[in-house]
Amino acid sequence: MAKLLDLIAQIDQLDREDVIFVKPKWRPDSEASAFRLTEDYRVPEEVRALGYEYFLEVDTINQILEEFRSRPDASLDEKCERIIHYATYDA
Repeated sequence: MAKLLDLIAQIDQLDREDVIFVKPKWRPDSEASAFRLTEDYRVPEEVRALGYEYFLEVDTINQILEEFRSRPDASLDEKCERIIHYATYDA
């Protein structure tokens, strides 16, 4: 079982077309996994059956992480909180 924080830490190892799904509530320690949408861009039924909610695309997360290039001292927790904020209020 991966945590959202773990997936953010390993984001470079995920495919750009993957989508992160997270079990509610969205926190750094929430259970999370990466899946690919169906050919018609829908959430796979297996993902819903597991209790995951659509969070963000890997590519979008990478774009958010670009903000931190000028802050190499930013912690993984800070990055994760910024991504959660974006997913909650801006996506």
